[in-house]
Amino acid sequence: MSRFGFDALVIVADIRSDEFPLGAELADCRDLEKTDHAILSEISEAVRSLGIHVYHYQDPSILAEHSAFHKNDLVLSIYGGESSRNRMAITPAICEAFKLSYIGPDTYGRIIAQDKEISKRLAIDSGLLTPKWRVIRSEQDASIIAHQEPPLVIKPLLEGSSIGISEASLQRSTDGAIDVALTLLKKLNQPVLVEQFIPGREVSYTKIESSNDDMWGLSEVVILGDPEYFSYRLFHAKEKTIRDTRRTVRNIDFELSSQDKAAIDRLLRTFGRYGYCRVDGRLCDGRFHFIELTPDAWLGRKGQFAMSYTEKGWSYEDVIAAIISSAQPDLQSQQSSD
Repeated sequence: MSRFGFDALVIVADIRSDEFPLGAELADCRDLEKTDHAILSEISEAVRSLGIHVYHYQDPSILAEHSAFHKNDLVLSIYGGESSRNRMAITPAICEAFKLSYIGPDTYGRIIAQDKEISKRLAIDSGLLTPKWRVIRSEQDASIIAHQEPPLVIKPLLEGSSIGISEASLQRSTDGAIDVALTLLKKLNQPVLVEQFIPGREVSYTKIESSNDDMWGLSEVVILGDPEYFSYRLFHAKEKTIRDTRRTVRNIDFELSSQDKAAIDRLLRTFGRYGYCRVDGRLCDGRFHFIELTPDAWLGRKGQFAMSYTEKGWSYEDVIAAIISSAQPDLQSQQSSD
């Protein structure tokens, strides 16, 4: 058994193609939430460096088939799936059904984080500033957009990894916003969120659950040489996927007000256990404006979650170790009940 209290780490991660279809709009690719081989290797190598054996399964159904073998192991799900609106909740549901220990929110927590409308209502209740929004569920609802003041951001209600979010998702006219909303309704067959655009800096609050409150960070995505780049642009699918050597992440913990930090922490506590989470927002006039929750944040070495910590002196292995340790109370509870 490892020093963390379990025998091995089971990573559930579906692997996407190394190349996107020629001529395809990146925002239309339904496998953006899948993991690539390089990132899986980075995570696995970091875990092995901690003296932990790693298993990898492509699909939660394989975990279910081998559940009896993993009673003393810990599960990390970075499974993306494709079409089911419940896809992020499948692995924790299997873990709960088979009494396996796992990292991150439970089934309920995953579902409410995936639903942008529910998470926004929870953010407001927690005291966070949140852009005004409406949900379009049918073509008839599109007339609601006429009562919102542009510029507006149009995005799918139940997606992550910027699926469905392209440069066209930021519209500065009502007619344009209606066109994009109707197109998304048909293309993705799910409700569409239309929200006020906040002309601020692209930031994320990251936190790893621990009795130590120091395991948090506020980071900003920046383009070197163009500090205002994201002030009037979206960080959309193409921006995230195309490698730009000028884009980096910098830690800005000192810019988060105590009021906003307390509100974000209240929001995270609504989930019960959350393991690790990224809370995406915009920093405008010194205040954090909530956009969405990502409890399954991309864990690559050069991703925003890891760099929130490595930019202030942590090693990448430190980040992975802290994420693993976030499951410690659950492990102790599981062991006492066995």
